Amino acid sequence: MGKLFSLDSPVMNFLNKVADLMILNLLFFFLSLPVITIGATTTAMYYVTLKMARNEESYIVKGFFKSFKQNFKQATIMWIIDLVVVGLLILDISIVNGKVISVSTDSTFLTVVKVGLAAAAIFIAFTLTFSFPVLAKFDNTIKNTYKNSFIMSVRHFPTTLLTIFLWGGTLFLIYCMPQLLIFAVMLLFSLIAFATSFLFVKNFDKYIAPGDPAVSTVDDMDWHVNKEDDDKEAVTERRVTENENGIEAEKRIEAEETSEDIP
Repeated sequence: MGKLFSLDSPVMNFLNKVADLMILNLLFFFLSLPVITIGATTTAMYYVTLKMARNEESYIVKGFFKSFKQNFKQATIMWIIDLVVVGLLILDISIVNGKVISVSTDSTFLTVVKVGLAAAAIFIAFTLTFSFPVLAKFDNTIKNTYKNSFIMSVRHFPTTLLTIFLWGGTLFLIYCMPQLLIFAVMLLFSLIAFATSFLFVKNFDKYIAPGDPAVSTVDDMDWHVNKEDDDKEAVTERRVTENENGIEAEKRIEAEETSEDIP
């Protein structure tokens, strides 16, 4: 019985993991209430769960707020773009289905428009599936984050399909069964993020050069700085140090050359 509840036992590890996910879920839920922050909270949640999937997590709260602050601007802009694009798509679908204005259902043009909207919906769903996890893992521009997210969503179709099913199914169940909201507040969102993070980690590893995490291994993917060391400031600090070391080395060489020229 003592071994069962020792700190290193599987039971205690499981309970600790559940407790971490509950803390993470509460942070995600309550900080998402303003709605405008959902992009940043989703990115921060995936930042933590991606580390948990690698068994690299340390402080859940500290890691969450670190990513929340670090990615807030970019994630919020992306979230606003997502809302506008999805809103326009829903409006267009409502129009062509005659829910906003009366339209002819026998028009060939209308059929073409419906096919185009269906293709757009698939493109958007695929891109959004990867966008915030990619933002949580990599530093890049918004344009390249969206581009890379779509490329990865196509290449890793099973991950895309499963992630859409889990998130879409969860939101649909909560809509149909509001009593599930209590479970959602306590654990559900972080649990789904944690489960899908194992797939994302496996996918992301294919795009990181083993010897240099800042370099993508795929030519048509455009990464900038990998967040493997989890700190943009550390990356900047390292680059500054390397630059200073280079300058000092140049000065030493110049001094040696000058001393050689002096008779």
